[in-house]
Amino acid sequence: MKGIIFNVLEDMVVAQCGMSVWNDLLEKHAPKDRVYVSAKSYAESELFSIVQDVAQRLNMPIQNVVKAFGQFLFNGLASRHTDVVDKFDDFTSLVMGIHDVIHLEVNKLYHEPSLPHINGQLLPNNQIALRYSSPRRLCFCAEGLLFGAAQHFQQKIQISHDTCMHSGADHCMLIIELQND
Repeated sequence: MKGIIFNVLEDMVVAQCGMSVWNDLLEKHAPKDRVYVSAKSYAESELFSIVQDVAQRLNMPIQNVVKAFGQFLFNGLASRHTDVVDKFDDFTSLVMGIHDVIHLEVNKLYHEPSLPHINGQLLPNNQIALRYSSPRRLCFCAEGLLFGAAQHFQQKIQISHDTCMHSGADHCMLIIELQND
């Protein structure tokens, strides 16, 4: 897992709970004196342990915490990589450009980023089908990222997630409904 993900998680924890909570989480779940450098890779088990601890502290289901982190993550990544987000005029173009534009840029910026497989398909009735597959099974984070992107582009959305890797499927299918005011 790239350090930038840990950097944004730190931003979220500090903003919501304070620096002392972040330091406590690091002490419990990371090697001594750990500092996350955005371009370096770290064990994903550290991230999962920290997020699980946050969920326990907040007495929330872990998928809700992961989804909230995903939404926060979009803003954190967008603010650090405005040139990538600026390539898109709207939410739909961003979602449809995840594989061919965003992941291409991520591969240029970070060595071996271990990205999920994501493919979008435009459907009738203002819907997008997004197929997600990853050994990390972070589909709830992907949902949060989508909500963060929708918020960024001021697009109201609903997501149905009936096919899920957490229920035994080999991929997740997110159906995004674009809503008009």
